Amino acid sequence: MKRIIAVCMLMVLIVSQTACTFSRNNDRAVIPGSSITPAPGAAKEIKGDGENPTLTGVLTLRDADTGRMRFVDIKTGTEYEVPYTGSTDIQDAYGKIKAASTMDMGGIYDVYVDKKGKAVKIHGNSDAWVRYDVSGITVDENSRKLSIGASNMIYESYTVVLSGEERISIAQLVDQDKLVIRGVGEKVYSVNVTAGHGYLKLTGVDALVGGYVSIGNKQLLGITKDMLVTAPVGTYTVNVRNGNLSASKTVTIVKDETTSVDFSEVQSDPVKMGAVNFSVTPKGAVMSIDGVEVDYSSPVSLSYGTHRIKLVANNYQEYSEIINVNSAYVTKVIDMTSSGTSTSTAADNTSGYKVSITAPKGAVLYVNSEYIGTVPCSFDKSSGKKTITLSQNGYNTVSYTISIANTAGDLTYAFPEMISGGTQETTTQVQVPTVTPATTKSSTKQSTKRR
Repeated sequence: MKRIIAVCMLMVLIVSQTACTFSRNNDRAVIPGSSITPAPGAAKEIKGDGENPTLTGVLTLRDADTGRMRFVDIKTGTEYEVPYTGSTDIQDAYGKIKAASTMDMGGIYDVYVDKKGKAVKIHGNSDAWVRYDVSGITVDENSRKLSIGASNMIYESYTVVLSGEERISIAQLVDQDKLVIRGVGEKVYSVNVTAGHGYLKLTGVDALVGGYVSIGNKQLLGITKDMLVTAPVGTYTVNVRNGNLSASKTVTIVKDETTSVDFSEVQSDPVKMGAVNFSVTPKGAVMSIDGVEVDYSSPVSLSYGTHRIKLVANNYQEYSEIINVNSAYVTKVIDMTSSGTSTSTAADNTSGYKVSITAPKGAVLYVNSEYIGTVPCSFDKSSGKKTITLSQNGYNTVSYTISIANTAGDLTYAFPEMISGGTQETTTQVQVPTVTPATTKSSTKQSTKRR
């Protein structure tokens, strides 16, 4: 009887805990760190008959000193370790003999293993395809869909992602990376980062905030205070401009390192104002300038420099333009293009919700290169692909790519802990002292950020 009562009490406890969890998950969707970075696992041994392919797998490790290779089975995701020798028959998918040292990391191979567990043959899989020099992929974590332009493919939870010899998560790929992608059919089984990314820190840009920075012909971004740009490796000319203020410098971006470039020599002129007379068709369209709704029934006073204009109206396509104010008075004529539909854009279901970052605590958060605050912190939710960058003294700076759906509800991300060591920060010239960014931002200021 006592045993029955104990079992009943245990079931009640489990049900009550489940109900609490269900309630919390309905209030906020939590993406744990384990879904961002896969947990490492020990490789297993495998044996076969040596005559038929024992497995088809992705090459993840090749150790010439111990004479062992590792392959992730594309059917099961199990990682196997097989010894090889100089007599192992190694060929590419076209039957060309290859040395073990020239095998492609991330390549897909048919592995023939004998009864003792040694590799007899390792041949490139004839059904595998490869795409080189890929960038700007979109990853949907919920459906495990990977998109390259108009092409949609599926990846597995065990799809191998390599940056050099390091295994990383698919979430750590950013638009600036150059990739080699391999798969079979519509499935992607490996991704190699052939040219990665580093970070560009702009300092001394108080006079340039609100203007724009271009990094070679790769990126064009609005300048914000304390920004940290995720940039592709290479040497570029960095141009900054805000109205009649401009400067340019040459920088070299090194993989996983932060390069700091100082523009403090660019001093702001006394603020000049110009009046802009807007003539808009249709009448009644709602105008916002630099994110703030304005009344344009009379000329609008704007500071010299660049400003972003946005117009919305029923039955018309949303209009957006960047204008440059450089005279005391100007008339701007805007004729919106009719869309022939009752609404201009799809409904925004994210409005009023937050994305909270709870880990790693103490790291500085940037979203699409813009400074947000120190974790834990949050920003306004908006749909689309976001580059999340985390930086902390003494730790390696790291970026992740997330895709936020146009759905209601708050989101919470808990990213993996930072890896100690820190990247070297290089500078293009002697830096002048700058104010250390605040460790927190008020909720009022954060609520104005929409990424």
